[in-house]
Amino acid sequence: MMRPICLPVLAASTLCLLSGCANFRRLGEDLRFMERNEVLTGRITNLDVFEGKRVLVYTFEWDRTANEIRSMDYAELAGAGLYGFFVAHPKDQHMAAYADLNRSDRYESGEPFWIHRGPDGQPAPVVDRPTGPDAVGRLSVRESMPDELRVASADFSGIKHRDELKTGWEIPISLGEVASFDEARFSSERAATGYWQPASYPMETGLGIYFMSKYDASKVPVVLVHGAAGSPRDFEELARHLDTRRFQVWFYHYPSGRDLTRMGASLDWGLRVLQETYGFERAHIVAHSMGGLVARRAILDSLEENERTVGRFVSISSPFGGQEGAATGVKRAPAVIPSWRNIEPGSEFLEDLFDDRLKPRIPHLLIYGDRSSRKMMLPAENDGTLSVASMTCPDARKDAVAVEVFHEDHVSILSNRDVISRVNGFLLGANE
Repeated sequence: MMRPICLPVLAASTLCLLSGCANFRRLGEDLRFMERNEVLTGRITNLDVFEGKRVLVYTFEWDRTANEIRSMDYAELAGAGLYGFFVAHPKDQHMAAYADLNRSDRYESGEPFWIHRGPDGQPAPVVDRPTGPDAVGRLSVRESMPDELRVASADFSGIKHRDELKTGWEIPISLGEVASFDEARFSSERAATGYWQPASYPMETGLGIYFMSKYDASKVPVVLVHGAAGSPRDFEELARHLDTRRFQVWFYHYPSGRDLTRMGASLDWGLRVLQETYGFERAHIVAHSMGGLVARRAILDSLEENERTVGRFVSISSPFGGQEGAATGVKRAPAVIPSWRNIEPGSEFLEDLFDDRLKPRIPHLLIYGDRSSRKMMLPAENDGTLSVASMTCPDARKDAVAVEVFHEDHVSILSNRDVISRVNGFLLGANE
């Protein structure tokens, strides 16, 4: 198991700060890309009706005054109908989709169509929302492509071949795909890439909530959420010993270098879509390290929308009080991983994380380790990666139904049989 990189400035990273290592160079390139471009997301809600058919979604910069399309990208939809794109000019970005029933690679009258519209019913640019999808719609034969868009699209397509439209900036989003820890995309090496390359990684690898087996309505979902530079494989031992007579294992895979507010929103959105699709009453969440912050943010988002998807929550070694080294990283690093700003002690993200309480609505079991080691920038009481003070900060303690310590370090705690037994018991209903 790879040791998750939860300290932004370890001794090795400090050397990188001074010498300029490859990780920071690649991070700088990704940050510049993210400064120039934004992410827009959406969903076609009735994709299941078109199973076996080809459905294409397009995002395009459309100047309606001049009736001119200036850029375009597209993706073929699958699964739950979710999609995401990095786009250069979000203020003028429109979205449309259609079912290519005859596989002609062009929209033809009578094919089910959708275009994002404003309150006045007219085609409108998609507005970036901090939580949830930016555009949601249904394909319908009652919809048709507006005449002015047909003209603008034909003019643009005449300049570029269809194959040239694809930029590679699509973000694959998966919900409910059956996957295995053993797959290369979930390796520890790939996980580190998601930390240091928060823009490139999702375009190459995707993100989403994956199932370890086909959905079973008789079993309660347990969603595993990894931490910084972590991977689903970190939970291999825990997943192996969960009570599979009662539970089915899912895992949330995301680029851990991204802003945690957005990653929490994505987890919340994904669980809502899955709940709508499969009709389960509640899912439980077990999160490690920084994943506990992502999970808590997602749970709070769902409660704010009165859309409760989570039954019970277990955090294992999570820095609820922040990470002491993050402030140094933010100040000294040549490029700053976005999630560092979230976990800097006193950050707005951390303050917002406890604006509302989970108790008594969502029982939270807080587990941490105390096998200390001498590390730069860590207090004497630590688990080798995080301080005990952060993992057991007052706000987190007050909002947990139980707080338990095990003599393990930050990584070994995930494979401790007593920890796994306690997690099983808690998810089955035992609070104390």
